[in-house]
Amino acid sequence: MIDGREGCAVEALGPEDPRDVGAYRLIARLGAGGMGRVFLGRSARGRMVAVKLVHPELARDPEFRRRFRHEVAAARKVGGEWTAAVLDADTESGAPWVATAYVPGPSLREVVDAHGPLPEASVRALADGLARALRAVHGHDLIHRDVKPTNVLVTIDGPRLIDFGIARSGDGDVATRTGVLVGSPGFMSPEQVRGTPLTPASDVFSLGAVLAFAATGRPPFDGAADVRLYRLVFEAPDLDGVDGPVRDLIERCLAKEADARPALDELVGDPPAGTWLPAAVVADLGRHAARLLDVEDPHAEPRAEPRAPIAPTLAAPPALSGPATTPPPGPPPGVFPGPPPGRTGPGAPARSRVPLYLGSSAAAAVAVVVTALVFILAQGDGRGGDALAGGRSGDLTPSGTVTGKSATGGTAPDEPGAVPRELLGTWEGGTASATSRIRRFTVAQGEVGDPVVTLRSVGEDFMCEYEGRLLYGGSTVGLDVRRTRSFPAGCVQRTEITLAREGERVRWRDGDVSGVLVPARHGDIPERYRGTWEGTVGRPTVDEPDPPRKRFELTAGAVGTEAVKITVSRAGASPCEAMATLLSAEDEILVYSSRLLTRTSTCNLAGLQKLTPRPDGTLFWEVPESGQAGALRRA
Repeated sequence: MIDGREGCAVEALGPEDPRDVGAYRLIARLGAGGMGRVFLGRSARGRMVAVKLVHPELARDPEFRRRFRHEVAAARKVGGEWTAAVLDADTESGAPWVATAYVPGPSLREVVDAHGPLPEASVRALADGLARALRAVHGHDLIHRDVKPTNVLVTIDGPRLIDFGIARSGDGDVATRTGVLVGSPGFMSPEQVRGTPLTPASDVFSLGAVLAFAATGRPPFDGAADVRLYRLVFEAPDLDGVDGPVRDLIERCLAKEADARPALDELVGDPPAGTWLPAAVVADLGRHAARLLDVEDPHAEPRAEPRAPIAPTLAAPPALSGPATTPPPGPPPGVFPGPPPGRTGPGAPARSRVPLYLGSSAAAAVAVVVTALVFILAQGDGRGGDALAGGRSGDLTPSGTVTGKSATGGTAPDEPGAVPRELLGTWEGGTASATSRIRRFTVAQGEVGDPVVTLRSVGEDFMCEYEGRLLYGGSTVGLDVRRTRSFPAGCVQRTEITLAREGERVRWRDGDVSGVLVPARHGDIPERYRGTWEGTVGRPTVDEPDPPRKRFELTAGAVGTEAVKITVSRAGASPCEAMATLLSAEDEILVYSSRLLTRTSTCNLAGLQKLTPRPDGTLFWEVPESGQAGALRRA
């Protein structure tokens, strides 16, 4: 992803980080993504830049190099008025890199997560700025194809659109290659989901989805990735809480048919008379700009401490939030750490105490601070605003079920590109969306290109199974995840997922979707629960004095196999039977019935079903989708 920064966190360079790239001196680390690491750098004249250095594993891939060349060329075309301008690049070296102007601002997602929905005036100003940015993109015969909140940076003088990694010519190029969805579920256009040729109107739909997020604080098509894709093609957006002209504007942008959406010129309006952001957001931007003045150059020679700044309290508040892709563990975002533990004394690398003098960038940062202070004083806001909270991502703990090696010990892979030992095993949990009830990862050892992960993602009415091939190893493991099975058809065919260890925990992320996983202790149903269990479906009534009976036959089959048979019988009718795949055997036994053994119009057993052990020795069964539930006793 080409942008002017990846999150607002600024971390000290680690021993493995380079000190120079091209003509740029690297000062700090800004974050890491699926393509590479991003550093804060300085040109010979003192200009602040964001330098993206591609992962070595990807640099060896000819197809990736082709894409990277295209990304750089596309970003160069657009320029920097509404984007992060490309200043320099080397796409042919052994370690490809690109340098862009540094944009000192958080993403729109971070702003909304921290401060809630934006007011109407801010949403209209956001629409104006993004329309101007897209007009510049389309003016070069390009379609962005990935307009989403994390690709919009918020600055004092307007939004900036970033990431041209999947931008393509608008000459009728088809949106996707066979089996590959390009874009972000929930923000891509219906044309992208269908795989039909795109026009600039595709970006207008994504713009409408971004405006809806800014106005409501949630995606207009929410849910797990598969559910989002279905909803954006077939269902109306969720715009509860949005009224008036802003709602009308968003609804027009989110028209299902491309020719019904407005032209960008219709979205461009008059710039706001004052600042376009609420006071609390402006305060955060000012504090972040002030902290840039105190970033230290690790290359500079030590000299006397500078005199205290006139307004030292500007550097004290908590920092803006971290990048969309979680950085390695460290101090609070935006705060430089001291020397790492164990690296003090003789032989430890020298660390300069000299503030980095930023030249024109410093002047710009001071201007932002002054603007923020003046605005806050004029508004009479004495609170100064809250610091932006961190991005939403899930926590994982290492599994107790290990494939091949112990899950304990070690914080680095055995060799470059391999999966770290502490990631091996089986982990299980949910996502932030209530529609996806469980995700279960099983991680094995392997090299780049090897299948190292199996993933099962299950909701109330879908079960998706995937195989993940290793893209790159290291502190963050990247996975190319491809669908192997889907019930019913429609699961996302391909996506990228990252896993990263943080102390005793690990974070995973699939685009904007994340969740918390815990160790998976059981690979099959515990022996004490195996056997046949029966109960009634509902209570006797006048119309149905003999309610249907439900029977579960639980076997010793492993998770992922058809270890459970479900039977529903009623008086005077043939029983309905189905085989169900065992999904989990932890505190609850989760199964997904996907293979009917009885095919009649009255049999409907498909979907997620849950069995919960009770202290009285019974199992409580329920079907989350329908709400049916009851008690089971041993037959």
